[in-house]
Order: sequence, then structure tokens, then C-alpha cells
Amino acid sequence: MLKIKFIITLILGIQIAGYGQWEEKNIMTTSTLTCVDFLNDEIGFVIGSNKIYKTENGGDTWVISYTANNLVAYEDIFIIGNDEIIAVGMDLNSNQSIITKSTNGGTDWAEIFITNSSFLKSVFFTSSNIGYCSGGGGTILKSTDSGDTWQELNSGTGANLQSIYFVNDLVGIAVGGSPANAIILKTQDGGANWNQINSPSNNNLQSAFFTNQETGYVVGWNGEIIKTEDCGNSWTIQSSVAMNGNLEVIFTDDNTGYIVGGAMNESLIQKTSNGGDLWEDISPQISEGLVCIHFPSINIGYAVGGNGTVVKTESGGIITSTNDIEILDKFSVFPNPVIETLNVQSEASIQIRRINIYDANGRIIKEVQPNSENSEIDFSDLESNVYYLEIHSDNMKRIKKIVKK
Repeated sequence: MLKIKFIITLILGIQIAGYGQWEEKNIMTTSTLTCVDFLNDEIGFVIGSNKIYKTENGGDTWVISYTANNLVAYEDIFIIGNDEIIAVGMDLNSNQSIITKSTNGGTDWAEIFITNSSFLKSVFFTSSNIGYCSGGGGTILKSTDSGDTWQELNSGTGANLQSIYFVNDLVGIAVGGSPANAIILKTQDGGANWNQINSPSNNNLQSAFFTNQETGYVVGWNGEIIKTEDCGNSWTIQSSVAMNGNLEVIFTDDNTGYIVGGAMNESLIQKTSNGGDLWEDISPQISEGLVCIHFPSINIGYAVGGNGTVVKTESGGIITSTNDIEILDKFSVFPNPVIETLNVQSEASIQIRRINIYDANGRIIKEVQPNSENSEIDFSDLESNVYYLEIHSDNMKRIKKIVKK
């Protein structure tokens, strides 16, 4: 069900969303890819199942950089520097955490022995020496020697911690929870002590990212986006165009950010250009859920997900053709305010496939499937109020605020 937070976005006005410019890259696997990280625009790594893949030409070709045993599941990868890379996850055969490291750019890899039985979900380094992992059962690990050895920290919770992010050497955030219980932890002393921070919702949290010392974002299930402007001490809910999971968030500057997620057979990439006040759908036209996104530079980005999916943009994910943008706005909706009948017309020979009507609480109250260039919608049975019209064609949607008199 569409949430109220989605409606808040719509109140800002008309939202036009077109599928963005994303090119699929063939990585020659059908495994779900769980993370992507790039050193620069050309050199990057992707993990999926028990394999680590590497490209040196911007994703055009990939090689298997490392293969662990069949029951290893890698979850996150982090490039520490030019040559050092860390991948984390779990060995399901031994029921032990797994940390795999390369010190020569992915030519060779070695397993780091640690005594821990949690599924490691996230790894983050604040410098070439200091790094952190988080995972199941409230696990937080810290390394002070570039990941060669790790010590377990006391997080004070038994909840699963899906993501860890440090603003500087001392201040960090870990997030996670369960389907009905959000967890936000904060440390101000390099992980020695963690305090739980109140979350404005109970959705399971999946990913954290800070754009500066004060401003940060966390995303999670049910389209959750929350923002802090006081270094994680308090959080407010932001709007989202997602109705399913938001799985990872990244920003390329203070205002420009991206979120990936969706459902198993539905990709979703959202973009903001104003610090999260408004998010737009710039998803590729693929039927695979996305899990991770990374931008090595301002416009070049990569996203990965189900069935070996890798997509790349060189335009910040937006449509760059003027003709395409003009087509997106070729819908007429009238009269507004409406009394009895609302007309929806396409002015560019675009087939209107589906129209959803939502009330002010985000509940879908009517759906029509015209499959034509025009549609008439009966509003006579609706109470006088504000409603939201969501128009779907084959590869775009438009959302319009409607007033019923």
C-alpha cells in the first residue's frame, strides 16, 4: 500500500517520472549480485554468491577475481585504497563469518580468520587502517590494521545490523532491525560505546549514508527514507516513490542522491537533486530487483541486483534526450477541480495502460485500465477532497494532484 510519506512528495506538485538512461552489462552469471564498488570510472568489483568479479573497462567485460567455496555468501565489498579490497559475508558450511582480503588489486585473495558466527552485512573503512563490519545478532567488528585482524565491539543490541557508516574516525551510525522494529545506533568514541537513537518509524532499516558531518540518510522497507541534520541525534521521515523496499542509498554531493530497491521482479532507482525534498523514479526498464548502487563520479554510476543484473549510467540516470522529456509531459488532465468526470488524454500517441487514484492517506481507492490514448474517470461517487492520480504508460508515469469539489 502506498504510504502517507509518498503523498507528501505529491503535495509539492506535479511529478513526472521517466525511465532513466541505464545500460545493461553482461557479467555472465545468474546469481543475485549483492554489492558493487568502484575505485574509479573504469575499475570496479561486484560480488554475488561465492564469487568476486572485476572489471577494468567500465563494466564492458568482467573476470572472476576470486571464487570461495560453494556455500560462501558474500554480502558487501569495500575498496580501501588502490590495491586493498575487503569482502564480507558468511560461510554457510562452517556457520562462520567470512572476511576476504586482497592487497594487490584483486589478483590474489586471502581469508581472514575470525571467530564469529554472524552473517556480516556491511563493511566500512574510515581510513586505510581503521574499518568496521556489522551483521546479524548485533555484531559490530573493528579493525585497526587494514582488516588483517578484528575485535568484536559491544553494540548493546541483538538486532541484525544491516549497514554501518562512519562520519569521521569517532562518530558512526549502524542501522538495522526486524520487519517491525527499526534500530539506529550511534557511537561518538570510535565504537567503544553505542547508544540507541529513536527512529520515526518501525520499518526495518537497510542502508545509511552521510553527505557531511551533520546530514545523513537512512533507507529501508516499505519505501522508508529518513534524514538527519544533527549528525544522527534526531531523524525525520522523507517522501519516497517506492512502495516496496529501499535497499541502499548513496549521494554524490550534498543535494544529489540515489536509492535502489524495488521488488523481486521490479527494479527501482530513485534520484533527488534537492537533498531529498523530492525523489523521482529513474528506473531502468528491467524486471529485476536492485540491491546496491555506487557512483565513482558525479554522473557515472552502477547498480546491481537479481539474476546477475548490472546496469550503468553515464548521465546520472536521467533521460538526456530533449524529445524524450517532451514526450513525458504530453498528458492532459482536466477539469481540475473536478465535479463528476475527469478526462485524461495523451497528446503524443502514448497508450495509457493504468490509472490509479489514491486518497490523501495513501490508500488506493480506484483503478482503471484504459489501454488507449484517452480515459474518462467517474469522480461522482467520491467525496469532496484531495486525491492523487497516477498515470502509467509502458515506460513512464505521471502523478497529478486532483481536487474533487
